[in-house]
Parts: sequence; C-alpha cells; structure tokens
Amino acid sequence: MLPVITNAELERLWQEATIQNNYIFSKTMEMHPELCRRLIEKILQIKIRKIEYPEREKVLEERLDAKGIRLDVYVEDDNNRVFDLEMQIADSDNIAKRMRYYQALIDGDKLKRGEHYSVLGESYIIFICCFDKFNRGRHIYTFRNRCDEDDLSLNDGAVKIFLNTKGTADDVGEDVKNFLDYVERGIVAGEFVQEMDLAVQDVKFNKRARLGFMTFEMFLKEREMQSREEGRVEGREEGREEGREEKAFEMVKNLLLAKTPLKYIVAATGWSEEKILQILKNDDKP
Repeated sequence: MLPVITNAELERLWQEATIQNNYIFSKTMEMHPELCRRLIEKILQIKIRKIEYPEREKVLEERLDAKGIRLDVYVEDDNNRVFDLEMQIADSDNIAKRMRYYQALIDGDKLKRGEHYSVLGESYIIFICCFDKFNRGRHIYTFRNRCDEDDLSLNDGAVKIFLNTKGTADDVGEDVKNFLDYVERGIVAGEFVQEMDLAVQDVKFNKRARLGFMTFEMFLKEREMQSREEGRVEGREEGREEGREEKAFEMVKNLLLAKTPLKYIVAATGWSEEKILQILKNDDKP
C-alpha cells in the first residue's frame, strides 16, 4: 500500500502556494472581482465599467461527445465582451491549439440556437505564462486574425494574448510588468501589486479556501497513488471500490463546503457535474 499524503505535507503545499497556483489565482480573482477588473484593464489598456461572473464556475462543452473545458477566470462586461484568463506554468506544444479550442467553445456558448452571428461580442483569451513561448523577449504577444496578402484585419473581435513573466522588452505598462514579476518571483513592487499581494494573502488566510485547497490536493494525490498501485497489482477484493466511493463522497462534500470551484472537483474526481451538484441538494451517498 502506497502512503497517503500527510497533513504536514498538505500544510506545506498550502503555505508554499503562490499566485502561480491555478487554485490561488482563480480564488483571488473570484474573491476580489474589482481587482480582476483592473488587471484586465491594465493588460488590454481599455476601460471596463464593471465585470460579472456569469456562473460560479464556467464549464463549456460543445456537445455530449466533445472535450469540455473549465476556465480559470471567465468574466463578462456590460459591453458584451468576454475575458478568459488562464495561468500557465509549463509550456506545451499544443497551447496555441488549446487557445483555438477555447475560442470555439466560448463562441458556441455565447451564441444560442437561431441567433445571428452579430450577437457575438469581442472575446479576449489571455494566458499568463511563466515561459517565453516565442523566445522574442516580449512581455506580451497579441494575436488577431489578419490577411496574409494585404494589410487587412478580419475584425472578428477575437483576440488571443500570451503574457510572458520572463519578458525583457519595454512593451507593457509598469503595473503589468510588476504583476508579471510578482507571478514569476513573488516581488511586490508598486501600489497595484501590493493590492494583489494583499488579496492573495486574504485567500491564504481564508479558512474555506484553505480547506478547499488541501482537500483538493489530498484528493489528487490519493487518486495518483491509487492509479499507480492498481497499475502494479491485479485482483482487488470486493468492497474496496465501494469504500473509495464513500471516501470520495466525503471529500467532495468538504470541497463544496469550502466553495471550491467546480472545475477542480470535476478534475479531481472524474465525476460528472450533475453527480457533484446533486450532493448540494441532498446528503444521500452517490
């Protein structure tokens, strides 16, 4: 039997977690929507009167057999603009195509059956990357659809942005540069980042957030350990699966009580959203 993660290890993970952690980032933006609004304004150099979280946790799925996506921070403003912010720690070859798929599902979610395409507003997908995807030294790479043969813009309202914490060019405002330095090295410089750091500390001192984080990490670790163990050992005794289901049920209840984003519970358990949300309605075991 592989050892389970200890409380001391969970506590260490919580204490060491920074804004680079998807859970910390999304929870900070959720608990401090005004700060989220200002961050988007500074990145895009636009004005936003107010933003709204259309759902507690945005989950997009185009059709029953499609790959669903669960977004870190998904907000809309009163000008029909959509903003999706994602924290990206590791580079991957498929990151550009993942952006493409996000865009397709976001548009599909916004456009209801029978509606005209003009209903679609501007959309901004922003990946905050702890690596330079294009090795040009920029802090920001902005992509729009343009014509290869002439200096023409398609003007479809779709914008994809890569922010680079390792940038060296003088291409963003001071607040954005300070924010990227904060993500990369934890450096607190400037009034805006000071507010951001206080917001992160607010999350770190929040008991519900702490419970959600630690329960989620424990769930992931135990799931990983069980998977490794089952890969080596065949023929489990009857009743083990039932025991795991009961334990998972208790963990999910704790995550829900901690107001953990639904996407994290889905990712950790592999359960459907319907099964998880049913727990909110009653305490009957699944």
